[in-house]
Amino acid sequence: MKKTAIFLIFIFSLSFLSGQNINSDEESIRNLKQGVDFSIAGGVFFSNFYTAAYYNGSATNENNLNYIFNNYSWKQSIDNLITSNNHFISGSDPQIKLAELPKKMRYSPGFFIQLGVKYRFNESWGISLNYSFARLKAADVFSVTFNKTVPGNDTPDYLLYDIVGIENRSFFDLNAIYLFKTKSIVEPFIELGGQFNFVRVKSFNAYIEGQKFSLLDIYGGSTYVANTNMQTFDTKYGGAGFGVSSAVGIKLAFNPIISIDPTCYVTAAKYGLKGYKDFTFNYGFMIRIVVNDSFFGK
Repeated sequence: MKKTAIFLIFIFSLSFLSGQNINSDEESIRNLKQGVDFSIAGGVFFSNFYTAAYYNGSATNENNLNYIFNNYSWKQSIDNLITSNNHFISGSDPQIKLAELPKKMRYSPGFFIQLGVKYRFNESWGISLNYSFARLKAADVFSVTFNKTVPGNDTPDYLLYDIVGIENRSFFDLNAIYLFKTKSIVEPFIELGGQFNFVRVKSFNAYIEGQKFSLLDIYGGSTYVANTNMQTFDTKYGGAGFGVSSAVGIKLAFNPIISIDPTCYVTAAKYGLKGYKDFTFNYGFMIRIVVNDSFFGK
């Protein structure tokens, strides 16, 4: 959110400075015809919880907690970490096992940026191509059970540990735009079109007693053995998807060349995460700063 605040300060400052150098002419604003607009935007993106379940550690997912708990070398490390940091667990027979997985895995709001270009057919109709990027983080906790050496209610029956997935999403939206012309500097608009998207899983980790365990298979399906020279692979997880996108907003045309456009962005799309191919609704809020081609002819 700090990045969003900095971005908003920047674009409002730019608008103010431009307004000092360009005489306001509302009639010119309303009569802009054919031409090209360029935009940059920043805001916040909210993703549907459906795809967040990709990171819940379930054995039905391509990357899961069994990857480390069913591996002898990693399980030994996990047992040693947990028993050494929790005196109430048996060191000789810890019986550490996975218990409950996250049931409501969800994403945190992500910072969202967008670059766009729009061709104006006339003062109302146009077509735009936008590229957007969002980084999303899904996080929750899972639990493990163990063999207690200290009976009673003074010691816990299970321990909780973090599981965190981070992904990058890229969007390409081709939209038709209609601007409702008014006699003021405030003009509503709507956008509707198609979307191509791409998801890349950047990291997926379990954090146990402060140590990070990657849940992404970098050994090409081979069984990990500690203290051996194993070949690693740059395995990519994620893929392409598609959908429809739309936006509604208001154009605040402070002068004939530059405007600030508060915008609500909504998509219904499939994403390239294995096992999660249903359409989902996602949305975001952003502030666009828009300049038309006259800006570059000054």
